[in-house]
Amino acid sequence: MKVICNRGALLEALLLAGSAVVTRTPKPVIQCVKLEAKDNELTVSATDMELSIRCRDSQVQVEAPGETLVMAERLSAIVRESIDDTLSIEVEGESATIKGQDSKFKLFTQPTDAFPPIPDYEGDADFTVSGGLIRSLINQTIFAAAKASTRYAFHGVMFNAKGKHLTLVSTDAHRLALARGELTGPVAGKEMLKAIVPVKALQIVEKLVSNPEDPVQFQLRENQIIAHTPSATLTSTLIEGQFPPYEDVIPKESNRKMTASRADLLSAVRRTALMATEESKGIRMAFSKSGLVISGSSHDAGEAVVNFPCKFDGDDLEIGFNPSYFIDVLKVVNADEVTLELSAFNRPAVLKAGPDFLYVIMPVQLP
Repeated sequence: MKVICNRGALLEALLLAGSAVVTRTPKPVIQCVKLEAKDNELTVSATDMELSIRCRDSQVQVEAPGETLVMAERLSAIVRESIDDTLSIEVEGESATIKGQDSKFKLFTQPTDAFPPIPDYEGDADFTVSGGLIRSLINQTIFAAAKASTRYAFHGVMFNAKGKHLTLVSTDAHRLALARGELTGPVAGKEMLKAIVPVKALQIVEKLVSNPEDPVQFQLRENQIIAHTPSATLTSTLIEGQFPPYEDVIPKESNRKMTASRADLLSAVRRTALMATEESKGIRMAFSKSGLVISGSSHDAGEAVVNFPCKFDGDDLEIGFNPSYFIDVLKVVNADEVTLELSAFNRPAVLKAGPDFLYVIMPVQLP
């Protein structure tokens, strides 16, 4: 195998495929990337046995087709530190030689037949969504998935594709994020498709999208999801388990409503949170016709009070929230204005940003 590569494009492919590489494992083969050169294209593949990535680099000149398996970390470091615009990779016997204008590196290779098989993207998509939209939907939900929970289903994001619409939902039992978007066409062959996708896989799907106009095609197979773009394909196992009936969690009625600037509310909560601690458990929000007063205190540090002007309809209410849960959502919603619907001090609130995003947040009991 011999191929001449654009260094920047090769590095991009290696970094993306490297997202699936396991650095500590008793299986050296999954510390490697597989390089396949043919038809004027270099394919870079990696897997951790649960998640696989295949990146296609067309900015190459294939002088001799072939394939090889090399340590991902070493190859990425060589390409990253190189000062050349182009690099050549030539494989002979059990080693690969990487050459620049003034440098030459020799890496030992491993047998390619030891590399686990990676499923190909074949056939038609079950559903397709634009790259910019899927990146936005992931960004607006992934943060609310559980970091640690005995309920494994909470560690992922629920995909629900029905008709021409895609809904993503995540929860950690203290909050729930839901974002909707429109598919480029109806779901193929089935009335509805559901799957719980791991957070790690979705973080990489965000990276796959280099052009927001490019389509991202999805296929659901038994216990697997495949995401396919013009330059890369990701395959991931799905999370097994029962996702909660999230429709039942969303409050159907409220008798109080606040409307405010997203950026201004984010600033007010961040400033108040400077005095909130784990011990104090949260911040206090006091709603009235004159606006919102947000306060936080700490026995060790002191107290913060922020008077926040906003539109509020309904009776006065004092309620406590974890400030991090507000900060997380206000950083990612795509709206200049948000609404917060409330009913009682001990009932969940619903933050909405336009017709396609809502966020349920449970209150905390304050001292």
